[in-house]
Amino acid sequence: MHLLQSKKALWEGGRSLSSLLAGIALLVLGFIPLLHNWGAIPFGLPDFLMSFLGIIATYLIAAGGFYLLVDGFLQWGNPFAWVTLAVALCVLAIGIIPILHTFGAISFTIPFFTATFYSIIFTVEGIFLFIGAFIME
Repeated sequence: MHLLQSKKALWEGGRSLSSLLAGIALLVLGFIPLLHNWGAIPFGLPDFLMSFLGIIATYLIAAGGFYLLVDGFLQWGNPFAWVTLAVALCVLAIGIIPILHTFGAISFTIPFFTATFYSIIFTVEGIFLFIGAFIME
Protein backbone atom coordinates (compact mmCIF):
# COMPACT_ATOMS: atom_id res chain seq x y z
CA MET A 1 0.00 0.00 0.00
CA HIS A 2 1.21 3.50 -0.78
CA LEU A 3 2.31 5.40 2.35
CA LEU A 4 0.41 8.60 1.49
CA GLN A 5 -2.81 6.63 1.11
CA SER A 6 -2.47 4.62 4.31
CA LYS A 7 -4.24 5.67 7.51
CA LYS A 8 -0.89 5.86 9.30
CA ALA A 9 0.30 8.78 7.19
CA LEU A 10 -3.02 10.67 7.64
CA TRP A 11 -2.63 12.45 4.30
CA GLU A 12 -6.10 13.51 3.16
CA GLY A 13 -5.45 14.77 -0.34
CA GLY A 14 -7.10 18.12 -1.04
CA ARG A 15 -7.46 19.36 2.52
CA SER A 16 -3.92 18.34 3.41
CA LEU A 17 -2.51 19.80 0.21
CA SER A 18 -4.17 23.19 0.77
CA SER A 19 -2.86 23.31 4.35
CA LEU A 20 0.59 22.31 3.16
CA LEU A 21 0.70 24.99 0.45
CA ALA A 22 -0.67 27.71 2.74
CA GLY A 23 1.81 26.66 5.42
CA ILE A 24 4.76 26.78 3.04
CA ALA A 25 3.68 30.18 1.69
CA LEU A 26 3.33 31.69 5.17
CA LEU A 27 6.56 30.05 6.29
CA VAL A 28 8.44 31.61 3.37
CA LEU A 29 6.84 35.03 4.00
CA GLY A 30 7.92 34.90 7.62
CA PHE A 31 11.13 32.90 7.81
CA ILE A 32 13.12 34.46 4.93
CA PRO A 33 12.82 38.04 6.31
CA LEU A 34 13.73 36.77 9.79
CA LEU A 35 16.84 34.99 8.52
CA HIS A 36 17.80 38.02 6.43
CA ASN A 37 17.40 40.39 9.42
CA TRP A 38 19.55 38.11 11.56
CA GLY A 39 22.24 38.02 8.86
CA ALA A 40 21.92 34.26 8.34
CA ILE A 41 21.19 34.56 4.61
CA PRO A 42 22.40 37.28 2.22
CA PHE A 43 19.09 37.63 0.35
CA GLY A 44 15.59 38.61 1.39
CA LEU A 45 12.20 38.97 -0.17
CA PRO A 46 11.98 41.49 -3.05
CA ASP A 47 11.25 45.09 -2.07
CA PHE A 48 7.93 45.21 -3.94
CA LEU A 49 6.73 42.15 -2.03
CA MET A 50 7.84 43.58 1.32
CA SER A 51 6.05 46.89 0.68
CA PHE A 52 2.93 45.00 -0.43
CA LEU A 53 3.10 42.82 2.69
CA GLY A 54 3.28 45.92 4.87
CA ILE A 55 -0.09 46.99 3.49
CA ILE A 56 -1.93 43.68 3.76
CA ALA A 57 -0.05 41.96 6.59
CA THR A 58 -2.81 42.28 9.18
CA TYR A 59 -5.34 40.88 6.72
CA LEU A 60 -3.01 37.95 5.94
CA ILE A 61 -2.49 37.30 9.65
CA ALA A 62 -6.25 37.30 10.29
CA ALA A 63 -6.94 35.08 7.26
CA GLY A 64 -4.13 32.71 8.25
CA GLY A 65 -5.47 32.59 11.79
CA PHE A 66 -8.95 31.73 10.52
CA TYR A 67 -7.57 29.03 8.22
CA LEU A 68 -5.53 27.66 11.13
CA LEU A 69 -8.71 27.61 13.24
CA VAL A 70 -10.52 25.60 10.55
CA ASP A 71 -7.48 23.34 10.29
CA GLY A 72 -7.59 22.78 14.05
CA PHE A 73 -11.21 21.64 13.86
CA LEU A 74 -10.32 19.28 11.00
CA GLN A 75 -7.71 17.70 13.30
CA TRP A 76 -10.37 16.96 15.93
CA GLY A 77 -9.54 13.90 18.02
CA ASN A 78 -5.82 14.49 17.83
CA PRO A 79 -4.08 15.99 20.91
CA PHE A 80 -2.30 18.46 18.62
CA ALA A 81 -5.70 19.93 17.71
CA TRP A 82 -5.96 21.73 21.06
CA VAL A 83 -2.58 23.38 20.57
CA THR A 84 -3.52 24.36 17.03
CA LEU A 85 -6.84 25.81 18.18
CA ALA A 86 -5.17 27.83 20.96
CA VAL A 87 -2.55 29.24 18.58
CA ALA A 88 -5.24 29.93 15.97
CA LEU A 89 -7.38 31.92 18.42
CA CYS A 90 -4.36 33.98 19.54
CA VAL A 91 -3.25 34.67 15.97
CA LEU A 92 -6.80 35.46 14.88
CA ALA A 93 -7.14 37.97 17.72
CA ILE A 94 -3.75 39.51 16.88
CA GLY A 95 -4.85 39.86 13.26
CA ILE A 96 -8.38 41.07 13.76
CA ILE A 97 -7.80 43.70 16.49
CA PRO A 98 -5.93 46.16 14.19
CA ILE A 99 -8.51 45.59 11.44
CA LEU A 100 -11.40 46.38 13.78
CA HIS A 101 -9.50 49.43 15.05
CA THR A 102 -9.02 50.65 11.48
CA PHE A 103 -12.76 50.48 10.87
CA GLY A 104 -13.49 52.21 14.18
CA ALA A 105 -15.26 49.22 15.72
CA ILE A 106 -12.94 49.18 18.76
CA SER A 107 -10.96 51.97 20.39
CA PHE A 108 -7.72 50.09 21.14
CA THR A 109 -5.08 48.44 18.98
CA ILE A 110 -1.87 46.48 19.32
CA PRO A 111 0.95 49.06 19.35
CA PHE A 112 3.99 46.84 18.79
CA PHE A 113 3.42 45.69 15.19
CA THR A 114 6.73 45.77 13.36
CA ALA A 115 8.06 43.90 10.33
CA THR A 116 9.82 41.46 12.66
CA PHE A 117 6.59 40.80 14.57
CA TYR A 118 4.75 40.13 11.29
CA SER A 119 7.51 37.72 10.27
CA ILE A 120 7.29 35.84 13.56
CA ILE A 121 3.50 35.49 13.28
CA PHE A 122 3.74 34.33 9.64
CA THR A 123 6.38 31.77 10.65
CA VAL A 124 4.28 30.40 13.52
CA GLU A 125 1.19 30.15 11.29
CA GLY A 126 3.21 28.47 8.57
CA ILE A 127 4.72 25.90 10.94
CA PHE A 128 1.34 24.95 12.40
CA LEU A 129 -0.32 24.68 8.98
CA PHE A 130 2.61 22.65 7.65
CA ILE A 131 2.40 20.23 10.59
CA GLY A 132 -1.39 20.16 10.38
CA ALA A 133 -1.25 18.99 6.78
CA PHE A 134 0.16 15.68 7.95
CA ILE A 135 -2.00 15.03 11.03
CA MET A 136 -5.55 15.79 9.87
CA GLU A 137 -8.10 13.14 10.74
